[in-house]
Amino acid sequence: MAFENDAATFIELSLHECGREACLPDKAFHYTPKEYHLFHYVVRGKGTFILGGRTYYLHRGDMFYIPPREVPTYHPDPSDPWTYEWLGVGGSRCGSILDFLGIDAEHPVVHDDSLLLKGYFDAIANEYLAHGRLNLYCLGQAYCLFGRAIQRLKADKEELDEKEAHLVAAKEYVNNNYQFAITVNDVAKNVGVTSNYLSSLFKRFEGISTKGYLTKVRMEKAATILRSGAYKVKDAGLMTGYKNQLHFSGEFRKYYGVCPSEFIRKENENED
Repeated sequence: MAFENDAATFIELSLHECGREACLPDKAFHYTPKEYHLFHYVVRGKGTFILGGRTYYLHRGDMFYIPPREVPTYHPDPSDPWTYEWLGVGGSRCGSILDFLGIDAEHPVVHDDSLLLKGYFDAIANEYLAHGRLNLYCLGQAYCLFGRAIQRLKADKEELDEKEAHLVAAKEYVNNNYQFAITVNDVAKNVGVTSNYLSSLFKRFEGISTKGYLTKVRMEKAATILRSGAYKVKDAGLMTGYKNQLHFSGEFRKYYGVCPSEFIRKENENED
């Protein structure tokens, strides 16, 4: 029977529409709200997607999601208009799939820089254009699409956790050893990664390099020591890993804008 090969009739996951379009630069799109979930995949070019008051600037490899009954705005970039493919999906398992993907109205975009998902969108669109209907083959490709997307996002999360673990270990080593003459290479060696890789993690998560973080810890500890009034400038330098007082004073001035002795004077004035 014909309906047995109709992907719109299945309960757990059903397909309702798909397509492919190379948009004109000045295309004005008027969206009609759907009763199902709609996914677009940017094959090439760029465009803008607005949902819930948030604006997303998208490019090749981005997938964006439109929830049922929502009215978004999206349009191609005038200088590099996008080509996208889309897929409308319903069914009782959609909620679970969206939860696994972490997609909702607040987080409607998935980045697929490796273009891993493009082949599934291509296969569904090609099959539909060749046969004029969304059949079981299309449904199978949709399952593969979402399965691979979930797998990829899970792998990305595990990779992120590993990176965060490296960063935590590096920060702990610095906080426990700043008083010694440790270097960036010492920190990286203790963590078990290269110094360049570790510095890239610090810049990504902390906004500064490994050396910058080491200096930050030392300077903040030195300031605490100087505020106590119990130690001389030379002692504060030695206690934060600087054997050379001139080196310590120079680093302190670069960080706080004043030399250690001036810092102490201003702190005393503030107390008065």
